[in-house]
Amino acid sequence: MLRRARAAALVGVAACATTLAAQQPATPRYLTTGLFIASIEEGARIFTPARLLPFDHPESLGHQFPTVQQLHGGEDQVLLAIGEAAGLRLAPTLQRYPTEPDTLWPYAPFVPPPVAAIRAAPVIRRPAADAPLPGLRALALVDRFPVGFIVDTRGLSLAERHMARATTAGIDVTRAEFLAALARAAEAAPATGAAILVYTRQDPAGARDR
Repeated sequence: MLRRARAAALVGVAACATTLAAQQPATPRYLTTGLFIASIEEGARIFTPARLLPFDHPESLGHQFPTVQQLHGGEDQVLLAIGEAAGLRLAPTLQRYPTEPDTLWPYAPFVPPPVAAIRAAPVIRRPAADAPLPGLRALALVDRFPVGFIVDTRGLSLAERHMARATTAGIDVTRAEFLAALARAAEAAPATGAAILVYTRQDPAGARDR
């Protein structure tokens, strides 16, 4: 009886271990890179590119949103594509800021973003009120994984952003909270393939952006 009980317990432990292993997130193929566009009038940086490197990566310096020093391997093209879908013309700035992009990719085992797939991806439009993160303007997704994003908080009050004081990026969330919001947004995209999600605003004159 005791031997049988032990065997049953071991089976239970193995089943729990298998379940926990299945719940652990696999290392993503891609890195998430994006832009924070904010209002200089409230002391924010007007244009901040960020790459969500692992916290232990030398370039990350443990920051929640490590600032990009140079765009690599087509990251600039992804941002241009989603900016274009959202009605933003980013080429003049991205061609020289923070410095001229290159085609190298120094972030193995991650792979460069699939630029061609994102450029050909369908654009899904939603009203800005549906955005799970205030200021989320555009999002490039591959199999619902966020490859590129634009957060634009210009014109949004601190109250609309649920903030008590301004920040340099225009939002006040942790990386975990930010990624959770992007995951909620991704539910509007197909489960497989590339897609661009755009949240459209209405300007004071009543005209909608693209």
